[in-house]
Amino acid sequence: MADQALVDNEHMGRSMTLSLRKATLFLLLIVIGILFTLFSVAYIGRMAYGDWRTLPEPLLLWCNTAIMVLSSFSFYRANVNADRNNIKKTRVYLLVAGALTISFIVGQLFVWRELISFGYFVSTNPSYGFFYLLTALHILHLLGGLIAWLVVMLKSFTLKNDTANFALKVNLCAIYWHFLLIVWAFLFVMLLLT
Repeated sequence: MADQALVDNEHMGRSMTLSLRKATLFLLLIVIGILFTLFSVAYIGRMAYGDWRTLPEPLLLWCNTAIMVLSSFSFYRANVNADRNNIKKTRVYLLVAGALTISFIVGQLFVWRELISFGYFVSTNPSYGFFYLLTALHILHLLGGLIAWLVVMLKSFTLKNDTANFALKVNLCAIYWHFLLIVWAFLFVMLLLT
């Protein structure tokens, strides 16, 4: 019985080792993943109809994909430096990641502008509508992530002694961005192959 008391005292009454914030983020990622999966299934199902036309591949989509990869890598480096308590380097990588993310969003708007200039409107064909819908949905999730990024950036300037909590926030942002990179890679490949 005394051995069980020692075991019980080790985990402080918690039933899992995952922090509440991380568990909440994983739940959010599951919901976002299901949302994109459902839209992808609808996209693939809609392709079976005869009025489906393929969308051209603007070169800027490849550049935007590279920017998204660099943004995710910058978050990775920020996460590594936050774990090492190197706040200055963390701040630099966070700034780079945010700037790259904003560049990605602006790049997507330029892709839309280019497609519209060639007459590829949302209402012209279902495939075009799906392209705009899926990319807009991805942009909305990035904008939500930028709000969290801004909170973490501001925290990096006012940080006192709570570096463990700060490192967790950076880690959560990094996980979110890596997930959105995976979602974008999936969407990009799906859009290119169809």
